[in-house]
Amino acid sequence: MNVERVPPHVSSILIADDDPDLCLALEDHLRHLGYTVRTVMSGRAALHEAEQGSYGAVILDLGLPDLSGFAVLRGLEELDPLLPVIVLTASAQESHTVESLRRGAFAYITRPYNRDELKFILRQAVEVRKLVLKMIHVEQALSGSEAQFRHVVQTAPDGIVLADGDGKIVSWNAAAERLFGHAEGEILGQSWTAIIPTRYREGHRLKLEPVQATGVSPLAGTTIELHGLRKDGSEFPIELSLGTWKFGDQMFICGIVRDITLRKEAEAKLQQQQIEQQVLLDLIPAMVWYKDSQNRILRANRRAAESINRTVAEVEGQSTYDLYPEEAEQYHQDDLAVITSCMPKLGIVELYETSPGQKRWVQTDKVPYCDARGNVIGVLVFAQDITERRQAETALQESERQYRLLMEEASDGIVVLDLDGHFRMVNSKVCEMFGYTREELLQLHVKDTYLPAEKALAQQRLEQVRYDKPLRFNRLVQRKDGTVIPVEISATKMSDDRYFAIVRDLA
Repeated sequence: MNVERVPPHVSSILIADDDPDLCLALEDHLRHLGYTVRTVMSGRAALHEAEQGSYGAVILDLGLPDLSGFAVLRGLEELDPLLPVIVLTASAQESHTVESLRRGAFAYITRPYNRDELKFILRQAVEVRKLVLKMIHVEQALSGSEAQFRHVVQTAPDGIVLADGDGKIVSWNAAAERLFGHAEGEILGQSWTAIIPTRYREGHRLKLEPVQATGVSPLAGTTIELHGLRKDGSEFPIELSLGTWKFGDQMFICGIVRDITLRKEAEAKLQQQQIEQQVLLDLIPAMVWYKDSQNRILRANRRAAESINRTVAEVEGQSTYDLYPEEAEQYHQDDLAVITSCMPKLGIVELYETSPGQKRWVQTDKVPYCDARGNVIGVLVFAQDITERRQAETALQESERQYRLLMEEASDGIVVLDLDGHFRMVNSKVCEMFGYTREELLQLHVKDTYLPAEKALAQQRLEQVRYDKPLRFNRLVQRKDGTVIPVEISATKMSDDRYFAIVRDLA
């Protein structure tokens, strides 16, 4: 990752905060961005450092232990009126925000702060600091210094637009010219409204009034998204960060403009992909969940959400402990086993609570869910409702149990043969009549129970039953011990291409 470096001196940031954990986090973040950081934990120490050293910006907490934040803010302004001070505090009171900005704060950020927002505002403060210092240098130095100042502004990758307290543009860099299509000579002296669409202009006028009256802009230190207006009348999405400061009796407004067309196109494409993926997910005839290692639901399809009487929007981002608390821990342990082993768990059959007191049987497959780098970050769950199948299986098992019970209690022998004539099912009565154990009979062909001279009849009778109709006949059965008994056979073909026969002992 390439980190943008800022020049020495301006890259030095002073942090004044009495929270050691926050200070450590800020130091690490700012050093990673290329800044030199000095941290103090009291107001007096902050004023001493500002007097002794030279900093590009100050990050100040209003709740310091020895001096009020406003007193420190006032002292810093007295030491260096041009030093940008970013107030970073836990207080979200509007009065504190307005008072801080009125007293000269560059921006006001409440905790917990957004790292990207702080990065952008600090970058803006440093850029403004550089601009102001360069402007002072231009005022005091020869034309060569002016060229250096303009080089800094003109080579900035983002558009930098400087306006006075009336909203008239007084500075315009090369990036702004590329973005909006206006040459510097064309735009200087014109209002900010020349580069924003008509629908934003009344709002701009209302925002400018308090700046002119109090020197405080409600948008100072903020980043907003809107559309810019090019010279040719076309619009494009921009990210605008605003800052204000006073130089003598004059108020200045600095706007840093970034073209976010590509980002917006990427966001729109991503949103469309998500819509298409959701449509596909909703078409899957199963419940689908994406869950992270903390048991939070990252994504779900409609069938999954409806299974617990919720919408997709209601379940995404939620913990399963909140959605189905009784089963959540068991599910979480299964998920963690998949995540830590990187191995799927398939065919899990379990009860699933759809609403209080209502449970359904589901068969679940869980597979590792990976990010773009191949790291396992969660689990992908496919769950199918198999309640009806389980009920059918249970009913079938009960039917087979009753069928076997009926066979065993029958006074006549009962046999089931396959199409080739092999025994596939026999009851105890047949075993008793034929003199074989059940296991032995299930290894035999029906012709093995015929007399040697009558074995050919066995196949003929099978063919008759198979192609004609039920058959009743008498025959002799040769038992295992060689003895012979007369029996009556009533045979028919079953719907599953097997033969069913009742054997009655005629002895």
